[in-house]
Amino acid sequence: MLSSNKKDIFILLILSIFAFLSIIWINEVDIMEARNFITAREMLQNSDWWTTTLNGQFRFEKPPFPTWLTAFTMMITNSKLEFILRIPNMLVSVFTILFLYKTMFRIKKDRLFAFLSSFVLLTTFMFIKIGAENTWDIYTYAFAFCASLSLYIYMQENLKKDLFLIIIFLILSFLSKGPVGFYAIFIPFIIAYIFNNPKEKWKRKIKFIFLAVIVAFAISSIWAISMYLNHNDYFLKVMKKESSTWSTKHSHSIFFYLDYFVYMGTWIFFSVFAFLKVPKNKEDKIFYIWNIISLIFISIIQMKKKRYGLPIYLISSLNIAQLCVYYFRTPYEYLSKIEKFLLRFQQYFIMFVIFLSLGFLTYFGYIKKEISFILFLLYIFIHIVFLILINIKYTKNNYAKRIILFSGLTMLVLNFSSSWILENNFMKDKMLKFRVPISQEVVVSNYPIYSNSFDIEEVWRLGKNIKELVNIPIEKNIFYLGDKEPQILMNDYRIIKIYKYQKINHKFTNLYYLERK
Repeated sequence: MLSSNKKDIFILLILSIFAFLSIIWINEVDIMEARNFITAREMLQNSDWWTTTLNGQFRFEKPPFPTWLTAFTMMITNSKLEFILRIPNMLVSVFTILFLYKTMFRIKKDRLFAFLSSFVLLTTFMFIKIGAENTWDIYTYAFAFCASLSLYIYMQENLKKDLFLIIIFLILSFLSKGPVGFYAIFIPFIIAYIFNNPKEKWKRKIKFIFLAVIVAFAISSIWAISMYLNHNDYFLKVMKKESSTWSTKHSHSIFFYLDYFVYMGTWIFFSVFAFLKVPKNKEDKIFYIWNIISLIFISIIQMKKKRYGLPIYLISSLNIAQLCVYYFRTPYEYLSKIEKFLLRFQQYFIMFVIFLSLGFLTYFGYIKKEISFILFLLYIFIHIVFLILINIKYTKNNYAKRIILFSGLTMLVLNFSSSWILENNFMKDKMLKFRVPISQEVVVSNYPIYSNSFDIEEVWRLGKNIKELVNIPIEKNIFYLGDKEPQILMNDYRIIKIYKYQKINHKFTNLYYLERK
């Protein structure tokens, strides 16, 4: 028989895999994913895993660890299917959930708190979304989060293995997106811990932590130093451009991330309540302070994107779990009126969401017939079961438990049943839902492709590099990607064939097959 802890881990593992597999195949490739996929493909084509390139040009904007994992997946699966190449991100996300459980159990010695922390995280909308995309963000933030949890354990138990884990996780975080995760998660944790604990608890260990950070930074810098030594001017140019980007692009106000409550998904109202309710226990305050400091840190940076807010979703899972544990263990009659109201409101909110989803599925699944009738019946059955279970007779002792568990499970059901329909109807161009396949004549040819204007995603879709048309090519046969005939080439080339090509954004353009006269 499995032990209680192993049962928890098994349940979390199954739920995590279900959460990510429900949507990993749905999203179309965006610019960030395309860059990672292309760089991984060129690693294999060039047999060079150290000097990263994008469309044949040096690519030093991001460290290579996520691309290494993508290239390794591409190599062992012999596949370039996008959902296959997203598996490394999914595995890192699942690892984070399980590591959170293990560390919280060691820190709190509380199995319930450990389980609920991981359960809340794996059912958070933004975490599921980012974990199913092949971008750099999940790596740098997840590893920095794991490094912070390892640091907490080291502060408690003073074991060398935890210091070693801090170094490993920080190396992986640095190698994923530089110091971004270190700044947004690890430093706020150190500040929160020092603020919340007396000097004698951390004074003698701070030098070892500082040494661990130095070692991690030094090891993770080997790649960057190597690129600098071999490509000095180009590397410095890229670094200058990157530093400028963080202060000039995607600039938003300091309040940009305050809508993170919405992106908590079905935990929206619990997250608001946990944010407003300061824990009374000094030991419990550390997670609350950590969350506040992290929010401040990422808010004062001018460059902001929704996925850069991932640190607050990771840390918020701990604050919400504290609230959930309180509800689990406090008799209903001892709850305050506002606490009882939150449970009742959450129940009606979940029911409203399920009814909304039922209407959505009925319209697009049954009336518009966008999914098979069998699949439609399965989704409807699951929704009805949820409605029954959340409303059948309950006792005051298990009411809070049921509401909390169904808050998370409802998010998973919505992802499972509605994500594809949402993507198909609201995320894609409605006029051009289905892509026109690329002609096999283009795919199998070795002729170079030129263009005056193209998106990097097209390099991924076409499966080969695209050269910028600056001078007249020297090749006998070429392709030209563009809306109109390339007049600059007409004196030297003649058009043999024109292929219709549908771009990543679903708009049509032409792919001209040209032969030198």
